Amino acid sequence: MRRTFIALALSTAGLAQAATVSVYTSLADWQAAISGSAQTQDFSGYANGADLTGVAVLPGVTLSSNIGAMEVFGAAKSASAFGAARLAGTGYFEGHYALPFLAAALDITAFESIPGVPSTAVDQGLLSFLFSDGSTQDLLVSGGDGSPIFFGVVSDRSITSFRWTEAHEASGVNEETGLDNLRVAMRAPNPLPLPGSLPLALLALGVVPLARRRRG
Repeated sequence: MRRTFIALALSTAGLAQAATVSVYTSLADWQAAISGSAQTQDFSGYANGADLTGVAVLPGVTLSSNIGAMEVFGAAKSASAFGAARLAGTGYFEGHYALPFLAAALDITAFESIPGVPSTAVDQGLLSFLFSDGSTQDLLVSGGDGSPIFFGVVSDRSITSFRWTEAHEASGVNEETGLDNLRVAMRAPNPLPLPGSLPLALLALGVVPLARRRRG
């Protein structure tokens, strides 16, 4: 089985007010970290081709893309977009949160990065979460084999949005991916780990930490 590698970077507008964030690459671990059950959207209730742009796919959650309309696609019913922006290698999907969710998760689908295969990703994708204090959590993703890749975050500040920026194939076009199983929850039951303990937790999960801070 191929391993997906994630490099982590926390960018802050001001260190004193930065959100404290825990990152999870396991659905079970993320569910254990939240209080109560999460609300989930797996798109199974939509017809293929349904336009999701601006639609409340969950209470307070909408999707958009710079590629084109966000649509339900494929037998597995993921959300994706197709258009000229993908040819230019600038494609991204965004999720917008209008309610004060402190926990969010999603699956990235169909991401492939296979050495020697130029029609798969030759660089990294970037998943970024933005929080109400202006800080961001950036996750650089590589090594996918096409299987769904789970990411979840739990924060002490409200999550305002996420952006998944697709990786590129050797030709420069975007490597086609999708989103599935959007999950949100209002709060976590336990105190989040201190920022200094986060790299050790990530190493235990096989995640590669990348320390980087910047001022906005």
